[in-house]
Amino acid sequence: MRTKSLLFPLAVAAASATSPAFADFNAGDFILRVGAGYMEADDSVFSRPERVVIPDPNNPNDPDATITVDIRESVDLDNDTTWFINGTYFIMDHVAVELYHLNSADLDANFNTDIRGAGINARSANGLGDFETSVTSFFVDWYPVCVESWIQPYMGIGVNYTDIEQDFLRPAFTYDNVNYGLINLGSSWGWTAQIGVDIEFGRNANWLFNASAMYVDAEPEIEIGVDSVVLSNGLAVNSIRYRDDLDLDAWIFNLGVGYKFSF
Repeated sequence: MRTKSLLFPLAVAAASATSPAFADFNAGDFILRVGAGYMEADDSVFSRPERVVIPDPNNPNDPDATITVDIRESVDLDNDTTWFINGTYFIMDHVAVELYHLNSADLDANFNTDIRGAGINARSANGLGDFETSVTSFFVDWYPVCVESWIQPYMGIGVNYTDIEQDFLRPAFTYDNVNYGLINLGSSWGWTAQIGVDIEFGRNANWLFNASAMYVDAEPEIEIGVDSVVLSNGLAVNSIRYRDDLDLDAWIFNLGVGYKFSF
């Protein structure tokens, strides 16, 4: 994991502070927040069993000898910390709309293969590299406490757009400096929900501390095609073909600062 610089979004927040508002959270107020967001993807975003025929590793002297094995393929994504920025506008007391963006979380991916068959019990793990994943969400938020409170919990529900490097192709595996296969990942729309809290730096302050937790339902498409690949455990597989959806289903935990003002 790596934490990216927050200097740019903090500068945006300072430059956007136009005219201060009263300490209350009233209709017409605007909050701009920036900070760090930690994205934690589901442990296994893809898993699929299949039955294939492979060269018999127990009979290497017979090139025609094959066996049938059960293969379970899965893709795991690591977690990452990056920066976020969001803006909230109160359309009325207690109700606001929010636009949120988490920028380019680098999620390391591994392609895992479990192979079971006659005399075979093997597992391989092949790195697929890292994938820059961005999440943009639109929320409708409800602030249940009185507008005069300097501690404002809230909850929201909305839609998200999750994008993994805008659909691209690249080799799935590299073995002895030779590229094998292609992998393609896409984007998706889904629902999202959050809980959070804004805490002002004093009763009459416009600066505030923010913390929130978001659940993102996302199923971007994945395509992998590989011919004649040697996996990390030394087994040769003639063909791997699949096209399905990743169950990304991530949690995002945010910590940041904000400034409340009105136009």
